Amino acid sequence: MNRVHLLLFFFVICVFFNCAPYVKKMRKDNLVRIAVVCGVDKVDISGIKDKKFYKNRQVLLNDAFPLYFSPNKGVVLVNGKKYRGNLEIRKTKEQIWVINILNIEDYLKGVVPCEIGRISQAIFEAAKAQAVAARTYTWAHLNQYEDLGFDLYATIRDQVYTGMSGENELTNLAVEQTKGQILTYKNTPIEAKYHSTCGGRTADFNDAWTGNAPPYLKSVSCSYCKNSPHYEWAKVFTKREFFVNLRTELKKIGKKIPGGELIKNIKLIKNRKSKRVLKLVVITEGKEYTIPGYHIRTVLGDKIDPGGLLKSNYLTLRTKGDKVIIEGKGWGHGVGMCQFGAIEMARQGKNYKQILYHYYSGTRVKQIK
Repeated sequence: MNRVHLLLFFFVICVFFNCAPYVKKMRKDNLVRIAVVCGVDKVDISGIKDKKFYKNRQVLLNDAFPLYFSPNKGVVLVNGKKYRGNLEIRKTKEQIWVINILNIEDYLKGVVPCEIGRISQAIFEAAKAQAVAARTYTWAHLNQYEDLGFDLYATIRDQVYTGMSGENELTNLAVEQTKGQILTYKNTPIEAKYHSTCGGRTADFNDAWTGNAPPYLKSVSCSYCKNSPHYEWAKVFTKREFFVNLRTELKKIGKKIPGGELIKNIKLIKNRKSKRVLKLVVITEGKEYTIPGYHIRTVLGDKIDPGGLLKSNYLTLRTKGDKVIIEGKGWGHGVGMCQFGAIEMARQGKNYKQILYHYYSGTRVKQIK
């Protein structure tokens, strides 16, 4: 090979590795494993086992595990709830776990409507954006819980998944029209975080979590989510209620303030760009307790908040007479795609790629081969 040919060869190789679409070694049939039931004593299963159909077969702790069930007429049932794909029932930590094993695209049909909510044709592009984000999250988290025998939980711990019961025609179509498409950064699937409502500006990654912040999860302006019922909100406590609750919630994160130690002041240290609270400092008579941003929704939440978490850490605190008022914006961690923002962008005529590129700066939609 002469020098010209050699240079041409290396040029082609460099172009391929730098510009080729993301390619991941595919699992057989693109399967994903979802934990749909976690840690129970019994469960009712309907499906085919050893070529025999069982209806409401009760699985108990004294069964011989693992058990495998395949679909009857395309469906398996777990406690009466319909799922696509197959089931593996395992005994882990002396409890029963049910793993739904199915094609990723079928899995997404049970995720997208749970995450984006009810949609119409007018906001169809938002459903497509959600499908790509959810698919990307799935690919990026395969083998996440390998030691437990599955990839993802079917809850807000990963992505909410309700099987066939949550599916609808429009969101299924959104999944089908974006089949195999994921968001990438430098040819790798991104960490596709998303949330309900940002309140006018999304959060930086480190407003919610520790660690190295991906460059595509930076705070961006969002003028689209003003119609969300969570855009602005307020919670009012008596001073006694507020401080009793604060002391109780602080114990949950291992910070106990002695009963006789008077709380004199609270400071909020904020990210100037995203306006999120990075630190909450509780000042007592002789000590300061610093609570990092990722714990703030816990320590300021209470039993009436969903999951015990304050809606967001985009907030201010003020007093008025005997009242403490928390005023805030948004719902969720605030990182990545704002779902109410995506819906309004779609309503205004933006397509799903424009929506995704707005919230995930510097990324590209690519097709998994």
